[in-house]
Amino acid sequence: MTARSLGAIVLLAAVTSLGCGSPTAPPPPRVLVDPIQVDSLEIVPNASSSSGLGVRVQGVLGDGCTDLLPPITQEREGVVTRITILRQRPQDAICIQIAKLFDQVVPLFGDYPPGRYIVRVNNSELSFSVP
Repeated sequence: MTARSLGAIVLLAAVTSLGCGSPTAPPPPRVLVDPIQVDSLEIVPNASSSSGLGVRVQGVLGDGCTDLLPPITQEREGVVTRITILRQRPQDAICIQIAKLFDQVVPLFGDYPPGRYIVRVNNSELSFSVP
């Protein structure tokens, strides 16, 4: 074996080993995030909030692969309280087509002196009065 052929074998081995490393992990699946479907809203007494009020939200979370994406956020501007409830789901997942339902009382924080108010949860809205 000549030095030239030995050099060619070493070079070939080096190039071949570049492709034999540990396999690269597949990219993580894309996750879709969007608001849950809200079917109904109802103001209820709720002792766990500073206002003593809560809003019962009923709707559909999604299919068997869909989960709630915490936290549920709440912001208030004047008489309007906006609550956002999001869900997440792997984009290309093949999932059982049984609807996961959502039914939860979300506490309304802050002061609600007597007057008229609006609560918006995702794309649904409810007006209510505090006597």
